[in-house]
Amino acid sequence: MKATSAAARLEKIEQLETLRNKMIQTANTLGIQHPMVLKYSKKIDETHNKIMQLQHNEK
Repeated sequence: MKATSAAARLEKIEQLETLRNKMIQTANTLGIQHPMVLKYSKKIDETHNKIMQLQHNEK
């Protein structure tokens, strides 16, 4: 079971990095206060929370 949750956590980390890159690109293009930047920021927070939950469940 730990291998499965570790794989799921790794997948979420990759998603987090993708979202982070999209947020940076959007901020550079549209400005830091654009609603899309906030949308990506919220998704990053949600994904981070899921990673933390998966990590906690591995213990």
